[in-house]
Amino acid sequence: MSYEQRPVLKDALKKLINSYGAPLGLGLIILLAALYLLLARGRGPLPEFPRERGDFMQAARAERRLAELAKQVAQNPEDIRALDESGRLKFQLGAPRYVEAIADLERARALGLADPRAFYYLGVMYQAVGLYDFAAQEYRRFLNNFPGDAEVRMLLAKLYYSSGDYPGAVREYEALLRDGAGDPVLLENLALARWKNKQDPAAALAELRSKGAPGAFLADYAEGRIKYELKEYPAAQALLARAASAAPGAGAFADQAALYWLAGDAAYKNKDAAAARGYLLELLKASPGHEEGKALLAKAEKALAAAEKARLAAEKAAAKAAAKKKK
Repeated sequence: MSYEQRPVLKDALKKLINSYGAPLGLGLIILLAALYLLLARGRGPLPEFPRERGDFMQAARAERRLAELAKQVAQNPEDIRALDESGRLKFQLGAPRYVEAIADLERARALGLADPRAFYYLGVMYQAVGLYDFAAQEYRRFLNNFPGDAEVRMLLAKLYYSSGDYPGAVREYEALLRDGAGDPVLLENLALARWKNKQDPAAALAELRSKGAPGAFLADYAEGRIKYELKEYPAAQALLARAASAAPGAGAFADQAALYWLAGDAAYKNKDAAAARGYLLELLKASPGHEEGKALLAKAEKALAAAEKARLAAEKAAAKAAAKKKK
């Protein structure tokens, strides 16, 4: 979904959400709030339910089922179960159907649906269309029912971080750590969130380095980014160089292009054009269309050519001076 579409979607969805408020009346709102509180009490982990496309029915079968559900809703616009199923199937079909899916699930909820799985689906879809406040609200509602769901708490933490709510991000990452989810990626995210929140990330980085080679790699990458943002380019280059050398053995690490870009830019800003050129060549192998990388590589090669020209001129001048001295 393009960013150009998001303002239109936001306006449409806000109107949709507001349209369900007044007609339902205060009594229904109070009843639903009480029901959410009741559901939140004493519940264990939520049984597994479909969250990824691969967990759902085939797309062609989903479309056939949606046609049946559309007829049911046309006959009875207040068929909560049909609206709920329709919304979940449209979620499955991906971003192009998210606006319709949100409309179905919000309508079902306004009519009395009290299935906390809807919070998850709505949270993911609101986040995808750029309505981050709505997304965070849905994730929080889900976690009020199932506080032990690590996936949703991680989604909420990342959403807080990306939207600039660093205290919220720190709070959620720390909650995940208290629940025993001490994996290296979590600790990396916590270190960065603490730094953004003007807290010392040293403890999280130290714990991350205690997690073996994968943890040391992520700690170098995280601390390198921090030093880069602080414009401490020599320190940033050293840390990012160490991370870049470890990246090929970092397993499923998917951010290699970003790492090579940052390492190349830090080296260039540290006036090390040769190192910058090496990282930028690796960047363009991983991401051939990286325009900033191409532009910086051209600058690094120009700087290297100028340095080589200056070196040759200096050698020539030194040889000339030595020959003159012999005479």
